[in-house]
Amino acid sequence: MAKARPGIGPQTALIDIDRDSEFTGDDVDQYSKLVDLGIECSGVLIKLPVMTSSTISVYGQEDSSTATVPFIIHRLRPDAQTSEAWTTTASTGSLFIHCDVMGGIRYIRVRANTNQGSDRSVTLVGTN
Repeated sequence: MAKARPGIGPQTALIDIDRDSEFTGDDVDQYSKLVDLGIECSGVLIKLPVMTSSTISVYGQEDSSTATVPFIIHRLRPDAQTSEAWTTTASTGSLFIHCDVMGGIRYIRVRANTNQGSDRSVTLVGTN
């Protein structure tokens, strides 16, 4: 089981459907605001709220600029020695998931591939 890093408490990745667009290709009904985990983390524990059923993806950024276009985080598939986009499906109920991050990441966005009808607060905790 992943161990939370000391001093890194839960952060909120708010999908704020009323915020202004921040980066090229931004869809404010799907992407969360940028979250700074505080340090480079090798994983992220994610608590999804009740939300419109969606495929959930985790995106990283190299810096804290909200204008930086995020990139999707891939996971290693040891069975095929390849990588694939890290995704999971959110149901209409709450769900805890863990995303391993190859090489570590500090700046995160969460994306639901379905427009959310209201704001959603996704909880993130950096792990190591």
